[in-house]
Amino acid sequence: MSRLLICLLLALSALAQSAPPLPPPNPLLENHKHWFLPAEIWDIQTDPRLSAHRPKGLSYKAYSAVGFNLANTVAIVGPTGEITIIDTLGDRKSVKEMIQVFRDKKIFPSGKLPIRTIIYTHNHIDHIGGVKEFLAEASRPACLEEKTSEAGSDKPLNADSLDCVSVIGQEKIVDGVNNTATVVGAAINPRSAYMYGNLLPQDEKKPADKNWFITNGIGYKVEEGVSDFVMPSRTFSNQMTLVSGGVTMEVIYVPSETDDELAVFIPDMFNGGTGTAGMLQSAEVIQGPSFPNLYSLRGTSFRNPAQWFRSVDVLRKYDSWCMLPSHGTPLCGNDNVQKLLTNFRDAIQYTHDQSVRHMNKGYSMEQLPLLIPMPEYLIDDLATVKTAKGNNVTDPKDYLRFFYGSVPQAVRELYFGYLGWFQADPVALAPTPPQEYASKTVALMGGRDKVLAEARNAFGRKEYQWSAELATLLVTRDPADQVARKEKAAAYVALAVPQQNPNWRNFYLTAAMELNGDLKDHRAIPGGLVAPGIVEALPYGNWVNQWTWRLKAEETIKGNVNRTLGFYFTPAEANQTAEGFTLEVARGVARFTSTGASREAVKAPVVIEMGKSAQKKLVYADLPGFDVPYERVLGKLIDDGEIKVQGGTKADVLSFFALFDRAPQKLNDLAVR
Repeated sequence: MSRLLICLLLALSALAQSAPPLPPPNPLLENHKHWFLPAEIWDIQTDPRLSAHRPKGLSYKAYSAVGFNLANTVAIVGPTGEITIIDTLGDRKSVKEMIQVFRDKKIFPSGKLPIRTIIYTHNHIDHIGGVKEFLAEASRPACLEEKTSEAGSDKPLNADSLDCVSVIGQEKIVDGVNNTATVVGAAINPRSAYMYGNLLPQDEKKPADKNWFITNGIGYKVEEGVSDFVMPSRTFSNQMTLVSGGVTMEVIYVPSETDDELAVFIPDMFNGGTGTAGMLQSAEVIQGPSFPNLYSLRGTSFRNPAQWFRSVDVLRKYDSWCMLPSHGTPLCGNDNVQKLLTNFRDAIQYTHDQSVRHMNKGYSMEQLPLLIPMPEYLIDDLATVKTAKGNNVTDPKDYLRFFYGSVPQAVRELYFGYLGWFQADPVALAPTPPQEYASKTVALMGGRDKVLAEARNAFGRKEYQWSAELATLLVTRDPADQVARKEKAAAYVALAVPQQNPNWRNFYLTAAMELNGDLKDHRAIPGGLVAPGIVEALPYGNWVNQWTWRLKAEETIKGNVNRTLGFYFTPAEANQTAEGFTLEVARGVARFTSTGASREAVKAPVVIEMGKSAQKKLVYADLPGFDVPYERVLGKLIDDGEIKVQGGTKADVLSFFALFDRAPQKLNDLAVR
């Protein structure tokens, strides 16, 4: 048989398998979405599944809105009728729809809402992105941004004494928002789209085999829309007493999923009740109905499990008659809460301690997942926990099943977090470049056609991982090899079907779409983690500093470029001061310097001066998919006088910004390198 005919048959076979009718998903995963559907407001006072646990005489009402976005919003309505909002969902549209349901149920009034306080439990977009929609509905404006000199104070806050909406977070929250918005968000955005299945067919009217999306594990789905951020008017360090809407709360620092995580405990004794009990809003210390994401596939900085399980221990000290997590449904009854907290923290400690134990024995990062299975007793023991919807719909064992995080991905991150990337075999110090390695390996194995045939044979034997690995050699060797790409895609689809973890399933299926060329209509990234409404809300210095890692170093080194541009910003808010900065390009690096509030301190040959309006327009002009070139927007702002140039010309400013990359305009390819 000729080589051409073999290639043709292989191509047709791979093409036929690239988009098979998708078999039914893992039944555990299919059932898991009932935690979030239908979207509903959980009423802790009147819902018979919850209200039996609520002590009599409490002066406030509590509600948890589940299923409107990936995360929940918790609303506390005080005796004055004023509202405290804990977490704001991820976008304005989701908030608008959720508020309407609150109004339909006569929980929120029509007209402006008497919002007293908004609390961010941490910096992730599904907890902060809808804040401006709440403020647009509020009867009073947001309080002014906190002064830097006053950040992190643990002194009590009486929000009721202020004629504005207090916006509260832990003192590290702005660092967290900035890290994703201006540092690594452009890399995390496409990974998030893969992990959350945003690019998968999601039309539930289509046949099941064409509707590939199921759930995101800790919420039904990530809703796409306009996301914003408002700087906190008050931050704290460790613990703060808050009075909001006549309700006394304890806001507690519990680093876990993020370094800025906070939880809220509402003691009965200060709110119409007696004793030491209270209601707990646990944020993502208890991440929801899943084993926690000790490492997230979308990419994240090191999440220290030892710190995490000790924060769970902090929550265990509270006598909680009900727990309202930031993901999933409320869990009421102190025995239920304590059982879950105990098993959850033990699962995290087990994963941490056994990883360290085997690392100290010399095992590698890739060997650890084979050595550390999840203890089934921790999962089985949760069967006694009584979830609100009943075990026939929401299984309490889901709290430690792999519906979001998993032990295999966690132990690899633990290795990297403690020891770094080098596994101590010096063969990895200067490895053969991937494409060269793939080409030499394929040649050694007998050439492309032989490797492709063996990938097909492995697929036929249902050795899908091996088939994908063989096809990956061919795709790395030649990314334009469409036959190999479709073979790899077919293996990924087969690997996706049995998955219990939706993050893994979504990655497999989206990567298959990429390999088959089905993502061409999903190239632009108009927002997400780098949404302009988030970036422009950050301090001026964060925006200026982000240009340092966008420098075209290879060009500035070659051109021996040494230039400095000064920036001077008028105050963004009434209680803020002016700010000055310099960016000094010294060949291959751009040095960022904060010069303070004085205009005279900005030492640079050319200085640009602007206010918040002009800076905001530059942020939006950098948005992927923006129709007008960045330099044209910058030039027009100079021509119109919104940006004043001192010591130079418009051409000087434009040529300086030309030294830097614009924000990425498309999703990064992940399955084809």
